[in-house]
Amino acid sequence: MLRLNKSHSPQGDSRHKQVHILALITAISLLGDSMLYITLPIHWKEAGLISLVEVGILLSVNRFIRLPLNPVISWLYSKISIRTGLWIALIIAGTTTWLYGWAQSFVFWLILRSVWGMAWAILRLGAFYMIVEVSTTGNRGQVMGTFNGLSRIGGLVGMLGGGFFVEWFGIRTVALVFGLFAFLVIPLILHLPKGSIEHQSGTSKFHFSLFFKNPSLLKLLLTVFLVMLCLEGMVSATLSHLIHIREVIIDIQGVILSAAILASLVQAARLLIGVFVSPWIGGKSDGDWGRRRILIMALLMAALFIILTQFNIPDYVWLVNLTAALLTTTVLIVLLDSFASDIAEERLKAATISLYVMISDIGAAFGPVLGYLSVEAFGLSTTYLLSAAILLILSLLWILLKESQSTGMMMRNTSS
Repeated sequence: MLRLNKSHSPQGDSRHKQVHILALITAISLLGDSMLYITLPIHWKEAGLISLVEVGILLSVNRFIRLPLNPVISWLYSKISIRTGLWIALIIAGTTTWLYGWAQSFVFWLILRSVWGMAWAILRLGAFYMIVEVSTTGNRGQVMGTFNGLSRIGGLVGMLGGGFFVEWFGIRTVALVFGLFAFLVIPLILHLPKGSIEHQSGTSKFHFSLFFKNPSLLKLLLTVFLVMLCLEGMVSATLSHLIHIREVIIDIQGVILSAAILASLVQAARLLIGVFVSPWIGGKSDGDWGRRRILIMALLMAALFIILTQFNIPDYVWLVNLTAALLTTTVLIVLLDSFASDIAEERLKAATISLYVMISDIGAAFGPVLGYLSVEAFGLSTTYLLSAAILLILSLLWILLKESQSTGMMMRNTSS
């Protein structure tokens, strides 16, 4: 079982405060990364790139680099304190974000994005361990939703920076300011205890028999892979390109908003609403609604909203629909993270969480690359319709396949 050292870990509400502080630190660290999802697809030539395929690679490489690092980071947290890990991560995040403003070649960008991936691996896995430890089956959805909502504020500010501030001040100035923010929040780490993650003997190695003993885990891993691939990867990475190609025109008193600004506003609306929706939907999934029922509804709604992006509807309505599609991504991530925490077996909790995070990262990593490759090969409309079809198939999978009763877990929240 994975646990915080008792000699350093606070109890009760203090542990929840620990999660909130970590969420704030994570939010600041995400500023530069989120900015690039808006900036690079529009200003890729100014960044020294030669094609949109390179953009897809750069928006993915930070996720690919996390794949071999997740087991290493899991082991690292058994040797160092969370505080030390956060010091390392914030210094890396601040430095790489600052250097984004000076990158003018694909190789330099590739190095920076890879190093950032290491910082994010430290932040994300540490936060996940902590949430699982401080929550219970009865409140895990709400705790997970609260963390996701708070940490996404960094994405909100980053998206706005990518759309508005980069247009006004340039990427170099914005990257410098965002990088400085990461260094300024370092003192917050002093409010965290010097806790470290302990792995009891036998939990450091993952037993692949867990796959066959727990069909629910197999279904969860398949779902998180495809959701991250289609929504958090493909759709998010191609969002500003989609708006640009569709030639959405929003005129506010004679001022025409650019595709970058519109993409920022859509993502900002999704993230701002998500701050409130995430804990609410997580709490509902803890109760009578159940995670499985809400998950099926969210998958169906996501597919529908993505299909509607290909319809010729008024621009304002189209943008609202696009925001709704992205918001279902937020809901799905909260539910899937909560499912993973439910399914994690006590004796293999650390290994199960590490596996879930790794599969999630694989889907998110392949998303931008496959998205832009698909756009180049088949076109934007076909790419989005394929994503919708995958989500529809997933919803049918959850409808037709009932939860396994062989896991020995109390899964009251998965019943419909």
